[in-house]
Amino acid sequence: MKKNKKLIATIFSTLILITPLLGYIPKIKAASLTNITVTPAALTVSTPTNVTVTFTPVTAITTASILTFTYDIAFTGGAALVNGDIAITGVNITTKTCSGFIAGYFTCTLTTTGSVTTLVTAVIGSVGQLTTPASAGNYSFSVTADIGGTGSTFDGGAGLAYIASENVVNINAYVPPVLALDLYQTNTATLMTNPNTCNLGVLSYNAVNTCTYDIGVGTNNAAGATVRMTSNGAFTNGSYNIPQAGDSTIVAGTEEYGFRISDLGTIFTDSATFNGSPYESVPTVATSITTSAGVSNKATVAEHIEITHAATMATTTPVGNYTHTVTYTAFTD
Repeated sequence: MKKNKKLIATIFSTLILITPLLGYIPKIKAASLTNITVTPAALTVSTPTNVTVTFTPVTAITTASILTFTYDIAFTGGAALVNGDIAITGVNITTKTCSGFIAGYFTCTLTTTGSVTTLVTAVIGSVGQLTTPASAGNYSFSVTADIGGTGSTFDGGAGLAYIASENVVNINAYVPPVLALDLYQTNTATLMTNPNTCNLGVLSYNAVNTCTYDIGVGTNNAAGATVRMTSNGAFTNGSYNIPQAGDSTIVAGTEEYGFRISDLGTIFTDSATFNGSPYESVPTVATSITTSAGVSNKATVAEHIEITHAATMATTTPVGNYTHTVTYTAFTD
């Protein structure tokens, strides 16, 4: 019983003696290096290259600080590096001694004339160099600064070496050709009202009646577009057809009907058949009347194609309502 009491007293006394000493165990401080970048001079695979690593300290680096560099061993050649293959520069850094070279690892001890708080640049490679990995990828390089070399304060950070564009995303898209066609009131950006009507009015044998409208064509196709025209047949009252003009001028009292391209606008050119000045017969099969060689905007009035229809009657033309339906189509060239 006395022995147990003595043992307990001894343990208690020892704890009393040790407890104050615990306050002297140094605490390890840690922070992050900021703005760390890793830039190989060559970004292709299996290529000897210098690698530049930059960072900004959070804790001021002082003389005797030890920088530890670790990197992915897919970068080869590291074990053959020597002190002279490493350059470290920055404000107040005077010299460095680098050693412990093995694959993926080495350390450098710095000599400084004062605190280093701004950008530090380390270039790995001179006569001896690292060789980039054989495969595309994003490879880690890390730097740890043992501030003052005391083992009590460490700043660390990591960056990536991007080899063969493994960090790059190419965004692809194809823009297809677009085509639009609308019918407009003459020389305006106002659409005709459907059903679209070109009204020649009450015919006279003393005059040639006309009506006009615009065709607007829009396309993003660099080669342009072609406009076609067709119709349902003749200008007729159901039992009698007014004869169509055939590349001629319509003269009052001669009982004729036709059309012409009265304005091509700034983009389109007419076909050899429908060349603007004389009136033509309206085709009854889809026929190209005009074409462009570039992009166009259907809403731009200056680019519109103006169409004019004309008719006149003779004293013998039967009474009645005469109609004709014309249809336009378009396609990209």
